[in-house]
Amino acid sequence: MKTCYKPLLIGFRSVIMAFLLVVTYSGYSQDAGQITGRVVAAEDSEPLPGVSILVKGTTRGTVTNMDGEFAIQASSGETLTISFIGFETKEVAVTGGQTSYEISMEPSIGDLGEVVVVGYGSQRKADITSAVSVINMDNIGEVPTTNVTRLLQGQAAGVQVRQTSGRPGEEMEVTIRGIGSLGAGSRPLYVVDGFPVGTSLGQNLNPADIESMTVLKDAASTAIYGARGSNGVILITTKSAKEGVISLDFVVNQGIQNVPDGRRTRMMNGPEFAQFKHDSFVDRIRYYENREPALEEIPLEFRFPEQTTTSTDWFDEILNQNARFQNYNATLSSGKGGIRSLVSVGYINQEGAVIETGFERFNVRANVDGKINDFISMGWNIAASHSREDYASTDGRSAIIGKSLWLDPRYPVYNEDGSFNDFIGGTHGVFGAANVVQELVEMERSRSENNILTNGFLEFTFLKDFKFRTSVNAILESSDQKEFRPSTLAGTGFNQAPPREASLYQRRNETLNIAADQLLSYSKILGSHRVEGLLGFSAQEETFKYLQGNGNEFPNDQVRYLSAAIRQTSTSGEADWSLLAYFARANYSFDDRYLFSASFRREGSSRFGAENKWGNFPAFSAGWRISEESFMPETRWITDLKLRASFGVTGNNAIGNYSSLSNMAISNYVLGGSIANGQILSNFANANLGWEQSQQTDIGLDWAMFDNRLIVTAEYYNRLTNNMLLSVEMPVISGFTQSLDNVGKVQNRGLELALDYRTNINQLNIRSNVNLTINRNKVLEIRGENDEIWSGGFYSTYNVSQVGRPLAMLHGFRMMGIFNTEDEIEAWPDQDGAVPGTYKYFDANGDGVISYDQQDMIEIGNPHPDYILGYTLGGDFKSFDFNLMFTGAFNYDVFRNIEATTMNMDGVFNILQSGVNRWRSAENPGDGRGATTNTWKWQRESNSRYIYDATHVWLRNITLGYTIPTNPVIPNARVFFSAENPFLFTSFPGTNPEINRRGGINIGVDDEAYPMPRTFTLGASLRF
Repeated sequence: MKTCYKPLLIGFRSVIMAFLLVVTYSGYSQDAGQITGRVVAAEDSEPLPGVSILVKGTTRGTVTNMDGEFAIQASSGETLTISFIGFETKEVAVTGGQTSYEISMEPSIGDLGEVVVVGYGSQRKADITSAVSVINMDNIGEVPTTNVTRLLQGQAAGVQVRQTSGRPGEEMEVTIRGIGSLGAGSRPLYVVDGFPVGTSLGQNLNPADIESMTVLKDAASTAIYGARGSNGVILITTKSAKEGVISLDFVVNQGIQNVPDGRRTRMMNGPEFAQFKHDSFVDRIRYYENREPALEEIPLEFRFPEQTTTSTDWFDEILNQNARFQNYNATLSSGKGGIRSLVSVGYINQEGAVIETGFERFNVRANVDGKINDFISMGWNIAASHSREDYASTDGRSAIIGKSLWLDPRYPVYNEDGSFNDFIGGTHGVFGAANVVQELVEMERSRSENNILTNGFLEFTFLKDFKFRTSVNAILESSDQKEFRPSTLAGTGFNQAPPREASLYQRRNETLNIAADQLLSYSKILGSHRVEGLLGFSAQEETFKYLQGNGNEFPNDQVRYLSAAIRQTSTSGEADWSLLAYFARANYSFDDRYLFSASFRREGSSRFGAENKWGNFPAFSAGWRISEESFMPETRWITDLKLRASFGVTGNNAIGNYSSLSNMAISNYVLGGSIANGQILSNFANANLGWEQSQQTDIGLDWAMFDNRLIVTAEYYNRLTNNMLLSVEMPVISGFTQSLDNVGKVQNRGLELALDYRTNINQLNIRSNVNLTINRNKVLEIRGENDEIWSGGFYSTYNVSQVGRPLAMLHGFRMMGIFNTEDEIEAWPDQDGAVPGTYKYFDANGDGVISYDQQDMIEIGNPHPDYILGYTLGGDFKSFDFNLMFTGAFNYDVFRNIEATTMNMDGVFNILQSGVNRWRSAENPGDGRGATTNTWKWQRESNSRYIYDATHVWLRNITLGYTIPTNPVIPNARVFFSAENPFLFTSFPGTNPEINRRGGINIGVDDEAYPMPRTFTLGASLRF
C-alpha cells in the first residue's frame, strides 16, 4: 500500500473526532446495539485510520482509530456509509446477529487523499496549494537505466530532461521552469530521504530503490530550502518495508545496445574522398592559374580515385554494436512486528556503444524503521555503492567521435602484420592524427567512485499533537581517476606522428557532507479546522579535498605509475562550505475548502560576503476548493475543483566557494639569481556579495472529473531573478579587471498543462498522461541598460545574452548565399578576401563593409524550444500490460559546430557525403550549402549556414509485460520486454537533437558527443 495512508499524519484526527462524536451522541437510544469493525485497504489489507463511518439517514457517526478500528451504535436494517478521501465510498447493511465487520475499501482512480512528500514533511494532495508534481513510478515502465534522472524524463510539466550524451552512467541534464541565471547554476536541488545532497545525484542511487519522486516547482514549495531552491527541488524517497508484509523480490534485466543507421553521420568513403581531393587540386589550378591542369600535377595518391582500395568507416570501427546491458536487483523486506527492515542489493553492467568504454556499479542499501514504544519512533538508512567507468574523451571535434568522422578514410585500421596503423593521413595537406581504434584500445582511462550515504532519525510524540524529530545525515564520497597515454600513440594535435612521450594523469577526490535537522511539528483537527505547524533548524557542512599528479618521460609503457616518471608534478587543494538555517511553516484548512500555507526561512551561507551572510526567504500560498461549496451542482464533470495561487522568494548560491574573498595565486619570481616561490592576490574581494534572489508568482487550477478518471492541472508562473551573480569590470588601476557582484535580472514566464486519464473497457484498463510546457525567458538587465554577455568563439558561434532578448541566443553572420562571380563580389558590401564560391554575409551595421570580427554578427538562432511535450500511454488486459513513453521539443535551433570541420573544404579533413554537391563553378554551383575549396576564409566562421531546426519527437520507451498466473512455486512473477530510445523522428541532421556541448547557459551547440544507442532488454521480476 502507498505510504500516503500511513497513520502518522491523520491519527490525531481520528482521536479528536471520535471523542467529539462520542460526546455528541452519548444520549442516543440504548435500544440500538454496538457495532464494531475494522476498515482496511483492499489492495494490501493495511488498516485505514481516519475513515468516516456514518449511519445512513442519521447524524450518528465516528471515525476509525490508528488501527482502522471503530465502534458505533446501529440497529439491524440500518446502513453504514464508509467514506475516506482517495477511496470509493462504500455502504454496508447492518444485519441481525452480526456485530463485527471487516470492511475493505477500494482506492478511487486519482487519489486526492494521497499524502505527498514536500519539503521537511508531507501533506495531503487535496490540501496542496503550491506547484508540486508527483512522479507516478507505476507509469514509467521497465526502464533500462543506470541513473535516477532518467526516471524524470517526460513525466512532469515544467521539467525538461535532456539526454545530451549516450555515455554509460551519464547523469541527464534536468531544468525546471527554464534557465533562470546568467552567472550561477541552473540545476535543481536533490533531496534524498530528507537529506539535501546537492545539484547532482552522482552514482549512489540505484533506480530500483526509488519509492517515490516529487518535484517542487514554485517558490511556495521550494522557499523552505532557501538559497538552494530557485531552480526547483526534486524529493526522492527510497523504498522501505510495507507493514505486515514479508517478501523477497528479484528483478533480472539483460539486453543489447546498438546505434541505428539513422543516428550516424555519413562521411565520404575512400574513393569519394580521393575524388574530392583530386577535384580540389583541379579547381584551384583552374581558378588561380586560369588553365586546365595536367594529370601529373595532381598528387599520385589522388590521381586515379577509382583505384583507391581502402575505405575505412572510422565511426563504424569504434562502435561496439550489440553491447551488453545487465541489471540485477534483489530486495528482502520484513514489515511484521514493531520494527520493519529492508535490504536491497543491485548490480549493473553496461558496455558502452563505443569500444573499450563501459560502466559497472554495485549497490547495497539497508534500512530499519518503526516504533520503539507508543511515543518514540526511529529510522536508520545506509546505502553504499562502488562504480567503475572505462571512459574515453568523446566530446568535440578533437576527441574520439569527432576524429572518427574527419580521419582520412583511405587508411586501414591495421597493418598487414596485424599491428595498428599508428598514424593516419598527414600527406598532401590532409591532417595526420592518431588511429582512433588504437587510441581506445591502448590508452588507459578509468574512473572509480565509492559512495556511502547514511541518515537516521528519532521522533518523539508528546502532548498528543506534537512531534519532535531529530535527524543526522552524511555522505562520504571518494573518486579516483587515471589517464595514461602510451608512447605508441600519435600526439593529441595534428601531424604529431609517433612515438611520442608517454604521459600519466592521476587525481583523487574526497568529499564529506554532514547535515543535521531538528524539526518540531504540530497537527490538530478540530471539527472543520485543520492546523499544521513546523519549526526547524538545519545545519550543513561540506569539505572537498583533492590530490593530483602528472608524470612524463616513462622508461616504458608497462609501468604506469607516477613513481616511474622522470618528470613529476603534483598539486592538492581543499575547500569547504557551510550553512545554517532557521525555518517555519504553517498550514491551515477550513472545511476542506479554504486552504492557506506560509513559510519562512532565514539562512546564512559561508559562500557570501562578510556583510551579507544572511538571507530571508518568505513564501505564501492559498487554495480554494470550489467543488466543496454548497452552490456547486452535483455533476460527474466536477469531482474536485481547486484554484490556488502562491508567491515566494528563493535564492541561488551555486557560485563556488570563496568567491567573495580575495584569493591568492602562486606567482614565482627571481630573487638573487634564483627562482623563489611567491603568491599574489588573484581577485578583488566583495564583502557585500549576497544571494541571487528569485521571486515567483504561481496560479494553478486542479480539476478532477468523472470520479477522478480525468485530472487536469494547469499552471501559470512568473519568475523574476534579481541580483544575479556576474563578473563586473573594474578600473585597471585597481590591479584587477573583474570582480563578482550582484547585478542583472532575468524573467521566466510560462504555462504548464498536465492531463491524467484512466478508464477501463471491460477487462482493458488504460492510463495516459500528457504534459505540455511553454516557457519564455527574457534578460531584463545585465550590468547596464544596454549591456550584453558574449561567450563562445569566432569559429564556434557565440551565445549572447542581451537586454530584451532571451538569454544565450545564437549569434553569427547571416549567410545570404554563395558568390558565383567576381561581379557579384564587387556589387556586394566589401568582404575582403572573398572569392567565387565563398559565403556572402549580411552587412548588419550597414557600413558597407563585412568586418572580420563581431561587428556584423547578429542573432541567427534560438536554442529555446517553443514548447516541450511528454506523453505516456499504458494499460493492461488480463495478464498482459504495456507502456509507451514519448518526449518532444519543438521549434528551436542548434548550431552544428562539427560541420565547420566536416564541411571544411580546405581538404585537411574528410567531409560529409553531401560535400560532393559543393560549389565548383558558376556553371556548377552545387546545392548552395557547400562552399568552394579555393579558400578557407568566409566559410567556417560562425554563420547561419550551420543552424538547423532541432524539432523532434522521441519514442523513449516501449515496455511489454506478461504476469504469470499464480502458482505454488512462484506466487508472483512477471516477464517483460523493453526498448529504450527505439525511434527518433526529426529532420535534424545530427545524431542527437538534445545535445548541449558547452552546457550551462551556452546552449544549442553540437560539436559531436558520445552516440545515443537504443537498448533492447528482456527481464523478469519474481516475488516470494
